[in-house]
Amino acid sequence: MRKFCEHCLKEVNCTYGERQKELEYLNQKVKFLEKYYICNNCENEFYDDLYDYNIKAGNNELRKLSGTITIDEIKEITQKYNIGKKPLSLVLGLGEITITRYLDGQNPTKENSELLKNILNNPLLYEIYLEANKYKITKIAYKKSLGKTKQIEMNEDKSKIYNIALYLINKAKEIDSLSLQKILYFSLGFFSIFYKRKLANVEAESWKYGPVYKDVYECFSYYEYKKIDYNELLTNKELYLTKEEKSYLDTMLEFFGCYSGSILREMTHLTDPWLNTRTGLKEDESSNRIITIKDMDTYFEKIYKEYNMKSIKDIKKYSDDLFKEAQRNLFNRKNK
Repeated sequence: MRKFCEHCLKEVNCTYGERQKELEYLNQKVKFLEKYYICNNCENEFYDDLYDYNIKAGNNELRKLSGTITIDEIKEITQKYNIGKKPLSLVLGLGEITITRYLDGQNPTKENSELLKNILNNPLLYEIYLEANKYKITKIAYKKSLGKTKQIEMNEDKSKIYNIALYLINKAKEIDSLSLQKILYFSLGFFSIFYKRKLANVEAESWKYGPVYKDVYECFSYYEYKKIDYNELLTNKELYLTKEEKSYLDTMLEFFGCYSGSILREMTHLTDPWLNTRTGLKEDESSNRIITIKDMDTYFEKIYKEYNMKSIKDIKKYSDDLFKEAQRNLFNRKNK
């Protein structure tokens, strides 16, 4: 390879080398891997573009010794919470280039080091800072970071509805956040009636775009109307779902996953739990009113009886009828 030799004052052919380097800090010895070049012309050692690396590597080991957060740990924070250096600085209430300086080798203050250490393994604490300072960063930066943070929290809690969502996303291959919410709604509603137990004991909110499971929405909202990429998500090897539950979800995808998000939204707008909860609200009015599990059970029990359902395969007739009515409503609205 060719590098600039500080002894020959010109670009030369050289060889690359590594060795253990020892530093002393407060009467304690610190070792790190030093990198260097050997000039093939004068045979002297030199650093060229490795100088900054060695400074950072030595400083990083000194940080470990003193208990200061390391560069690698700060990098881990940015990757873990899916946030850039500048936005992270702003979220934590620091100067906008503070994290950049720390990653470039500057030692953090004791106070800032402790703050960064605290959020590293505490997503709930990080979320508090993110919510408090979200107005300081872009909307998409906020959504991306909140999404990853929520995924961490729900994954650590072994959240059943998060695992259901992961299964649907992986199985469907092509699904956006809007479609996912509506399929969850119908899936949770019918499961209770057929199996006499809850698929997930979670209540939806009656947003103007239909029922929404808020925590799940926040996990994936940064995809907006694009398909959710399963490979980018924080997942478990074990989804904590039984074979029976997986088979049921496969059927619900077959009956409801064939429709677009806009059609599914219109279909949920025809169901009693969403309609009843929206009583008194304008069509485009925001709301976080809760759709109770009792209302869900009442409605889906009614549908179960009206369609004389014997098995989950009988849900297809209901989904077909609901689709036709939703389609008519959309057509009439466009032609008013």
